[in-house]
Amino acid sequence: MRIAYVILAHHYPEQLAHLISKLNTDDIFFFIHIDKKTDMTIYNQIFNQFKELTNVFFIKRYNSVWGTVNIVKATLEGINLIVETGLEFDYIILLSGQDYLIKSNAYIKTFLQANQGKEFIEYFSLPDSRWGGGGLRRIEYWHIRWNNKCFSIPEKQEFKSPIASFLYSLLILPFLKKRKLPEGFAIYGGSQFWCLTGECIKWINIFVKKNPKFVKRFNYTFCADEIFFHTLILNSPFKDKVVNDNLRYIDWSNINPYHPKTLDKNEFEKIRQSEKLFARKFDASKDSDILDMIDQRILSK
Repeated sequence: MRIAYVILAHHYPEQLAHLISKLNTDDIFFFIHIDKKTDMTIYNQIFNQFKELTNVFFIKRYNSVWGTVNIVKATLEGINLIVETGLEFDYIILLSGQDYLIKSNAYIKTFLQANQGKEFIEYFSLPDSRWGGGGLRRIEYWHIRWNNKCFSIPEKQEFKSPIASFLYSLLILPFLKKRKLPEGFAIYGGSQFWCLTGECIKWINIFVKKNPKFVKRFNYTFCADEIFFHTLILNSPFKDKVVNDNLRYIDWSNINPYHPKTLDKNEFEKIRQSEKLFARKFDASKDSDILDMIDQRILSK
């Protein structure tokens, strides 16, 4: 069972090293993307930690601002790099640098062997009530970032200055018409993270190269990473093999609906009882005890 992990990271080099050290066994490969915004000191620290490992590859860097299409582009860059290695992988798993395994490597491999050929990605058809406005405005509206602020057009914006409001009304005139959805595709959304077969990953790589307009259509889409792969896979030859599960323990009780709760030691029992393979998200700078507890009371067994 050969597995490739695509890891999207932007800080916490020690936590990333901890994650990789726990996953690093025979026939495991890592494809790491470090956000282009990351300070070079941190980037060099991460790079130097792993540069001698022959099973670690670094992905071309993108400025992957949260909510932008660059997160999709970074992931696609990782997929292309995996294919270019010429290695055959049974599964490719997308993680963030703040994810952590909550089952042993042996368990993960056994689980994937027992489910060989299945594609794991959480999905739901859009529109869906769990996303504001049903979720379609994420892709129908123009989501443009300027000066660290995101403008959703034609959604109404409030300005304190009448002059600013007037200028804005002039600037958005070309964008007032809603954008068309990708023709011929039913639209799906869901969690960013997935676990896909090598065959599915190869198909995705071929598709995006043959259909650059499909990728381009997701420019100016809000949280495109929560729509792009779902729509592509659920309209692909692999759709009948999809299991509606991202294999992650995630607590969405956070007051911010766009970001899951940061897990700490108070969540340990829930994590231990979970049937999922991974959990997110963790912040060792705030609570490193939870990772030690997982190591000692779950992974060591």
